[in-house]
Amino acid sequence: MSAREVQLVRKVLDALRKQVPLRDFAGVRIEQVRQEPERPFDVSFELISGSNRIQVFGEIKQAPSPKMLAEIGPWMRRMKSLKQDAAFAIVAPALSPQAQAYCLENGIDFLDLAGNLSIQVPGKFTLQRLGRRNLERDQPPDSPRSMNAFSGRSSRVLRVLLEKPRLWSLTDIAKELAAEGIRVEKIYAQAVDFAVSLGLISKVLSSLEEQLWIRRQGSAVLVPEPRRLLLAWAEKYKERYRWRLRNSFEVSNPFGEGVSRISEQLQERVSGAYAFTAAAAASVIAPFVELDRVDIFLGDAESGARLRQLADRESTGPKLRLIEPYDTGVFLYSRREGKVPIVYNLQAYLDLYARGGRDLKQADYLLSNRIEPHWRAA
Repeated sequence: MSAREVQLVRKVLDALRKQVPLRDFAGVRIEQVRQEPERPFDVSFELISGSNRIQVFGEIKQAPSPKMLAEIGPWMRRMKSLKQDAAFAIVAPALSPQAQAYCLENGIDFLDLAGNLSIQVPGKFTLQRLGRRNLERDQPPDSPRSMNAFSGRSSRVLRVLLEKPRLWSLTDIAKELAAEGIRVEKIYAQAVDFAVSLGLISKVLSSLEEQLWIRRQGSAVLVPEPRRLLLAWAEKYKERYRWRLRNSFEVSNPFGEGVSRISEQLQERVSGAYAFTAAAAASVIAPFVELDRVDIFLGDAESGARLRQLADRESTGPKLRLIEPYDTGVFLYSRREGKVPIVYNLQAYLDLYARGGRDLKQADYLLSNRIEPHWRAA
């Protein structure tokens, strides 16, 4: 056992003895905590809830990913079948929501130091508490799980995988990003660089694989459940949406109601890339409620300075919200509908989902009637 592993086991044992995972959990306690270095598990303890008492044998892991859980799950379930009056659980400082969901779906007991737990012994003991926030931050920095595939430049890889859900090699993804840069440049008459290094692509794919979002077939990868991955991305995107809007500003709209009319007037004032997103983009291709705001990604700072002058103009339509993109990847797969530049459907879905409220209905429509049919045809 390495020094890091020894330190981890000591930390978990100390937390169990101090009842850390059971804070604010009335009537539940842990007793008889023992380290078990000679046994096929790391720790044993008794978990007591009211008059019920169960023996728990724990396998201690630092931050198990769904991939790791898939590897050790069969062993855990076998141990459980051999000793049916006891629980065999993953014990960790922190379990991600994805790891917890995998455990629940696959019948793996678990407990983390934040207080998330699910212990099930059919006919004898049931205890579950979820939704406790993990504050653990000491994950090894070289772990592939530390890469956030949903953010910044990394999300460009995700955009490729979800726009065209087929087999992709690492070099295929790099070539696709380069080709998209050339295609989008023709739309905006301005260079747009989507390229990322092969090293970054590799790290993103490793991170996605750890969470079981992708499946490897030889040297290529495939997204087996694109809808599930998109929904996970939408949740992550929503968490940061308000923060990202700090890099936006609203101005009056003297151009009228229609998105086409607004776009026509913007072309005279914007020298770089811009694209309508959220409800404004969806309104071009699908039924929509009346727009109360028109969201536009703006890729050129100088154009933004010119558009700020509209603030003093009288509005004749919904306000314009100009958004500085958190990454140029938002323009990936963008296109023109007629003369109106709009983001691709996945980006419009992310922004609609993040806005919430009545825009959620539009997001659902876009997913069911545009995005999923596109996946099926791929």
